[in-house]
Amino acid sequence: MPSTGPQPSKKQAPAVSDLASHETYQSSDKPPHLSLPQQPLTIARGKALLLVVLLCVLFFHTSNTGVFLGAQAWTLNNLTDYSHQLLPNTAQRFQHTNTSEAKLPSRAEKYIDTIIKNMTLDEKLGQMMIVQFTGPTDSPDLNTMITHYHIGAVLLFYANGNIVSKPQLKDLIYHMQSDSTLPLTVATDQEGGYVNRLLYLNGPRPSQASIGASNDPGQAQAAGLQDAQDLADYGINLNLAPVVDVDNSPTSELHQDQRTYGTNPERVTSMATAYLQGLQHSGKVIGTLKHFPGLGSVASDPHFAVPLVTRSRSDLERIDWAPYRTLIQQGNVHAIMVTHEIVAAVDDTQPSTISSKVITGILRNDLHFQGVIMTDSLTMKGITNYTLASQVAPLAVAAGADLLMGAASPNTVATMIDGLKQAINATTISPQRIDDSVRRILFMKYMMGLLPIPNNP
Repeated sequence: MPSTGPQPSKKQAPAVSDLASHETYQSSDKPPHLSLPQQPLTIARGKALLLVVLLCVLFFHTSNTGVFLGAQAWTLNNLTDYSHQLLPNTAQRFQHTNTSEAKLPSRAEKYIDTIIKNMTLDEKLGQMMIVQFTGPTDSPDLNTMITHYHIGAVLLFYANGNIVSKPQLKDLIYHMQSDSTLPLTVATDQEGGYVNRLLYLNGPRPSQASIGASNDPGQAQAAGLQDAQDLADYGINLNLAPVVDVDNSPTSELHQDQRTYGTNPERVTSMATAYLQGLQHSGKVIGTLKHFPGLGSVASDPHFAVPLVTRSRSDLERIDWAPYRTLIQQGNVHAIMVTHEIVAAVDDTQPSTISSKVITGILRNDLHFQGVIMTDSLTMKGITNYTLASQVAPLAVAAGADLLMGAASPNTVATMIDGLKQAINATTISPQRIDDSVRRILFMKYMMGLLPIPNNP
């Protein structure tokens, strides 16, 4: 695969194939411990004095106004009330929108309903797919998935050779969007720290653990603003972040890879709130909470086996689900990723990604989330060892999922779509259920600004 820098060596990433796996990061995307070259600096005495003065001014400025992160500095107070700075339609979409109770403006609702009414079943099912691919260009396989199977979303990885240079990435996304009838959701997971897909394009970013340790929501908001700026510059509109797992175990991969904001649900919530506020400020990039129902106490890897979570229902509600509950109530959450694990206190037989007790029972009914629910990769061995590949997509949709992750070839997309069609023909899944998912997906695209309403929808 093309590479723009040294390959990290901590772990070996699984190969991408028809059984491509995502989990939440491919470990070969992890950066090495970078050692930046030191350049000699020769300055005349007068210039040195001027430099010292400027540094002092910068120090006192950042001390009074917030954290200095990257090229910009903000505090939470600077941006808490920002709706007046946005375009009216964007401000209306993002200001205090409770996704659980959100109603589309009548014109937008009419427009989205018209789109759905004119879609074929194949087009609807394609919108429910988020696919991966290998290589830096719009390959024949990718073009087939977009034009023939009408896929609605694409997931980009450095490890898959999708991210090589700034011009290449912009060109790739431009051509993908040009090939698609409806605008594509273009996703990656830019968490910071080890999970930094844009490392070799935009440089290192602080991990969620380091931001959480600061106990300063301003740092989280600044990180969100910076991520949104970087992602939107390329045309990436969905970030599979932030991680809102509460760190419950020093043996978990999330803990070891410094991917959580901390061990306290209140801190995780406050940091995620600030991060989303920064990330979604422009109205061009939407965030995704993950990994529901929670990987904070899980030591095993869902790539290879479905973990078993034995925590009590009261602990899950009090700790693991607390950030989801508060963030959903705040109304700034539009997408949540469900991962593969068996939560014995809720459903001791089905993994969460295919469990109606978890997705519909907890996320929809108990937590009142009505946005887009996406699965973790349905081609991971952990889930494919548990059920047939042809059945996993219909099982996930029947459980309540909207966006199905994992296909990395036209053949895999066809297998998933055929499975869904068989379930519809068998009345296991109703046509209305498909329409509900497509409506949520199109609503999310509207929230991103991808579906501007025509004057006469």
